[in-house]
Amino acid sequence: MAFLGIFGNYDKPGPGVSKDEPQKAAPVRFFEIFARKFTKLIQANLIFAIPVTVAIGLMFLILVVLSRVFGDYLPQYALMYIVPLPVILVAPFQAGMTYITRNFVREEHAFVWSDFWTSVKNNWKLFLLNGFLTYLVYMLLSFSIMYYYAEASTQPFFYVPLFLCLFVSIIIIFAQYYLPVMFITFDLKFLQAYKNALIFSIAGLFRNILLTVGFGAFLFVFINYVPFIYTIMVFLALYVLLLFSFPSYLINFVVYPLIEKYLIQPYQKKIEEEKNGGEKKEVAEEFSGLFAPDILEEEEEEDKYVYVNGRLIKKSELKKADSDE
Repeated sequence: MAFLGIFGNYDKPGPGVSKDEPQKAAPVRFFEIFARKFTKLIQANLIFAIPVTVAIGLMFLILVVLSRVFGDYLPQYALMYIVPLPVILVAPFQAGMTYITRNFVREEHAFVWSDFWTSVKNNWKLFLLNGFLTYLVYMLLSFSIMYYYAEASTQPFFYVPLFLCLFVSIIIIFAQYYLPVMFITFDLKFLQAYKNALIFSIAGLFRNILLTVGFGAFLFVFINYVPFIYTIMVFLALYVLLLFSFPSYLINFVVYPLIEKYLIQPYQKKIEEEKNGGEKKEVAEEFSGLFAPDILEEEEEEDKYVYVNGRLIKKSELKKADSDE
């Protein structure tokens, strides 16, 4: 398992980065972290490729079955909405990939194999629910866009709902950049996480556009300028090495500073102010950032959210954990 260091040596953390070291420019940090964590990104990519490969196999199986049912005239809706269904099963494993790449972005250590599966175990429900919801939204919006586009050719009024659907699609894509890292960083309710992600889709507009244009440009160049004879070879190389881990690393590197600014730094600032004022530093403080959970006034005190060790959890859960120790 330790061949070429791909699956070995998980029990010895690296030296890390000194807290007193001055912050470097973002592009410099991006490539420095990428270079340091290159082999670990490959490790994470190989792990994530396992469920992806299984999902592709299931998609192929569904395609074979549908081909026998419909013959040579396979309906378009079957190709668009039935064959890709196994993709939903990949969603929970995004928790593991996100946890690993988020830690790299924060320049924190991660045991790739164990931390990957621990994160999947702890967060699979949220990610699976998001996978189902995202797939339903994809079905609804893609059908609507095709319908309105066809009708707009004869009735210009349909351009209004067409552009509205395109706008909603873009916002949903932008929100997906933030949801995974919020799922694994904070104990937020599902709807609260979505609310925050939708706000970030606007608040981080420049970052979101930059990411989307970057991914689009890569696909455009790959499809149009990579010679067909090399396409499969390049794709297989990327599939094994960085096809899944690098986009996750890139997304988290771009969006995490915004999450840190509006969700984490307000709490840290509060702690510093209390420390400088000579007040006693509490182990767990009530957290209220710009995008903090909406806590109803009539809620019990123990049901309020507190920020502990990088996660938002309820006081009742914190007390339960303390009593179990």
